[in-house]
Amino acid sequence: MRVEHLALDGAVIGIEAQADLSAGATATGWAIVPSLMRAHPFTICPAGHSQAFADHALSNFTAMNIVSTTDYSLKGGSLRVAEVEFPTATGGVRTLTIGAWEGRGGCLTTSLVGSAVDRLVEVFDTLRFRERARGLAIDSPITSRPRVPEVIKEVPGIGVLNIQPALPSVLERIPRTRGKATSHGELFRIRATSRALTYVSNSAVVNIDPFEETESPALMAAAQELRIEWTPARGMR
Repeated sequence: MRVEHLALDGAVIGIEAQADLSAGATATGWAIVPSLMRAHPFTICPAGHSQAFADHALSNFTAMNIVSTTDYSLKGGSLRVAEVEFPTATGGVRTLTIGAWEGRGGCLTTSLVGSAVDRLVEVFDTLRFRERARGLAIDSPITSRPRVPEVIKEVPGIGVLNIQPALPSVLERIPRTRGKATSHGELFRIRATSRALTYVSNSAVVNIDPFEETESPALMAAAQELRIEWTPARGMR
């Protein structure tokens, strides 16, 4: 089976595996926000995430206090901004403003510390992003610092794939010795005490965190046939 997902900047990540790849993927990274005049972290989730997040938060974080929730119509989609309070370990209260822009192709989320509803709306208003044929992506400049863009995908029978472009800063964490050759790349076991694997192709570096129920022979067999390519949309700053 083969699928394609978008990274934060619209780079296309092609995944081929002998597994069910129908589940969506999550893209993370940092983009330059005009209103903030600096890089800020964003996450793009599959469409419908804003409601799923709200349901999960209300049912699992009973100590969370939702101060306010406001919906806006923005850039052809719906922006939901919530101001929430969490208790801290020292007995105080931490305020966080969370925003989720929902469109047909995905859900773009981020947050700001403190009570900052108007400021967060301005973040979404000045950030350049749009829906594309394969999903949602950001057109504002994407940076590789403080964290390289990443696409995260769960694959049944294998585990969680954390996919990054094969940039020099990412490749420097790979052993200099040759890994185990596969059909489309190399495999490394970075830590002897872990079943986690690292797959390296010409354009991508993928950390494979196996599910507990995935047996080692099945994991290795699936990893041997894995093919993942990262096709850049444009250069990163």
